[in-house]
Amino acid sequence: MSKFVVFNGSSRYPGNSSIIIEKVFSGFDAEAFRLKDFTITQYEDYRETDLKYKPVSDDYDFLINKFLQSDVAVFISPVYWYGISGTMKVFIDRFSESLKKIPDFRQRCNGKKIVLVVIGGDNPQQKADIITTQFQYICDFLGMTLCHTFKGEADRVGEIENQHEFMLSIKNYLESNFTI
Repeated sequence: MSKFVVFNGSSRYPGNSSIIIEKVFSGFDAEAFRLKDFTITQYEDYRETDLKYKPVSDDYDFLINKFLQSDVAVFISPVYWYGISGTMKVFIDRFSESLKKIPDFRQRCNGKKIVLVVIGGDNPQQKADIITTQFQYICDFLGMTLCHTFKGEADRVGEIENQHEFMLSIKNYLESNFTI
């Protein structure tokens, strides 16, 4: 059975993202982290200096280690202004630091499976395409595989619970593709 790590980029709790995690991931070997509950400092670019990256004391190292220890990483984010949440973006921006700080970071990412779940209230089937493209480029750069993107339509808290087929499609996909 695959080991999942789930990163929830929502600023709302409870929210549609947390409902998906609760309903879909029960029964899986999964650890879920609501990024808003952690301190993740914004990345500062020092690549043209001797410093390379600025050491900071926050929760990023804990989270990136959970990412690296997983077989499948699931990123769940609301669609905020046609992109991922700021919290999730800050977390992903820090991958630049990991490329400098963790000598085998790229090798440890190579072959990692990524699943993306986005939820929006303004036609996410079309308007969230840019998020899928962004993740595809991230995966290509690090040698990971973007296995699937799920796009759910919900705006108000709890609306996703009416999307039974959507949540079932995620669960069925995970069971079919990542479990023995």
